[in-house]
Amino acid sequence: MQLAIFKEAPVRVPRQKLLALAKIIGNAETGRRCRTQANLVFVSDRKMRTLNRDYRKKDATTDVLSFSIDDVATNDTTFGEIYISVAQARRQATDYGATLTEEIIRLTCHGLLHLFGYDHKRKAETVLMQEKERLYLNRLAGSR
Repeated sequence: MQLAIFKEAPVRVPRQKLLALAKIIGNAETGRRCRTQANLVFVSDRKMRTLNRDYRKKDATTDVLSFSIDDVATNDTTFGEIYISVAQARRQATDYGATLTEEIIRLTCHGLLHLFGYDHKRKAETVLMQEKERLYLNRLAGSR
């Protein structure tokens, strides 16, 4: 899976790690070399609040939003878009005792899993999604 990265808010991103993570998840979730693309967009809290209000009817910022665009089985297409609020990621990194880089990687993983159909509306879904996050983040850490 390819990842196109766009910065609408100032932030240093761990580009190589994010690209490697997308490849790990895309290949594992499709069971083959995944050639589709996802867009990763770093935005301000204000932009995230607008997206969250317009698409989820929640008038508040959030950390990450994912939007599916095309079927993942179709290669050479844009599969989806992931938006990450830089300010919210920074706040969460502080709360979790993590670096901003670590939180950006975790949120990207979370957003990619949403594109592949994982959710956390019910307890069983939450457990599965958390297991997948740990699996892929551990694979990324081991790929260095």
